[in-house]
Amino acid sequence: MSGRPPKLTYPTVTPMPSHPLFSDNTIALSATLAATIGLEEAVLLTVLNDAARLQNQAWATLSNHALRRQLPFWDDVSIRRVLRSLADKGLITLQGALFPDSDSLLYGFATSNGSHERPPQARPQQQAPQQQSPQPVLPSHHQPLDNGWQPHEDTMARLEQHGIPRSFSWSQMDTFILQGQEQGANRNDWNTRFFRHVKSQWVYSQNDAQRHQRHLERTAFNPAQEEAAPIPQHWQPSADACQILQRAGVDPQFIADAVPEFVLYWAERGDAFKTWNSKFIQHVRQQWARYSASVEYSSLPTRIADNWQPSPDCYDILAMGHIDRRFAEQLVPEFVLYWRDSNQVHNSWNSRFLQYAKQQWGKRLAQSGEANGTSANSQQGAQPGYATAEASIQRLKDTSW
Repeated sequence: MSGRPPKLTYPTVTPMPSHPLFSDNTIALSATLAATIGLEEAVLLTVLNDAARLQNQAWATLSNHALRRQLPFWDDVSIRRVLRSLADKGLITLQGALFPDSDSLLYGFATSNGSHERPPQARPQQQAPQQQSPQPVLPSHHQPLDNGWQPHEDTMARLEQHGIPRSFSWSQMDTFILQGQEQGANRNDWNTRFFRHVKSQWVYSQNDAQRHQRHLERTAFNPAQEEAAPIPQHWQPSADACQILQRAGVDPQFIADAVPEFVLYWAERGDAFKTWNSKFIQHVRQQWARYSASVEYSSLPTRIADNWQPSPDCYDILAMGHIDRRFAEQLVPEFVLYWRDSNQVHNSWNSRFLQYAKQQWGKRLAQSGEANGTSANSQQGAQPGYATAEASIQRLKDTSW
């Protein structure tokens, strides 16, 4: 038996072909670099670094056509934005016009000590030994803020994307430049700082505008009244208050009928407020909600019965308007008699009675004011149609309500 070990055989492994979508060159991206400076910045910095290694110079040149071919998934606006981000972070130094304003891109990287080599065409000539050495030149990415500084167009576009008007951004220039000059710092992120400054000022201005708007809303109904005072005898709701109630679905006639009872109630109490319109809106809304929920409507219009009586809800609604129940009960016989004689039909006699009771109550208030020495003309101006019985009957015949 031979002492040689048996010969081992291995199956042949066929390498897996690459994905058919990988038909061109790929970008070898460092995951650590992407996590440190951002994915987009890492992609562009890798492309610039590969191009610079091939040229083996302190300053590299890359044509716009070559840069677009290496980054077909970005448009010119995106490439310009990421280039500006790399420059603001101090990772590259750009010389000349920014992409794509020139035919090619001239850029350089920081050296080991953090400085940047100057481009060959921009290097100064050798100074004579007897001359004083010039002051060290600040790197191009660290600059003081001078009076002629202006933000980049990309920064202004980002501010507009956040809903900040361009005019507002320009209005913050003087303040920003003054603050930067007082600090006396040399920075490479003036655009970033300007973006944050304008955004913070915009937030402050919006908060001030909201506080001012809330103040106007609180005082809109009583612009001329600064202190609390009792309700005037001829008080009328403002146009804004009536508009708010009408938008809420309250009938305009219902609003007008609620004014006399509202004035009488608060005049008897003698309380002083600055928000009479707000209280009137709350009062009418409560009455209208109760009225809408309580008044029953019949699907078919009917004649009024000889023994018809208002429902208890009617008296509750009238009580909310501070209308005396006994006064309302005395109106029932003449109300039934009138509508029996007119031989008309309606869906809801309760709603008709509520309207009639409010009108008669307003007429009574007008007569009380005249008896107390108040001008009848002023009362008629405040509540037209309540001064005469004929006018009340005419409004009672109105079926548009």
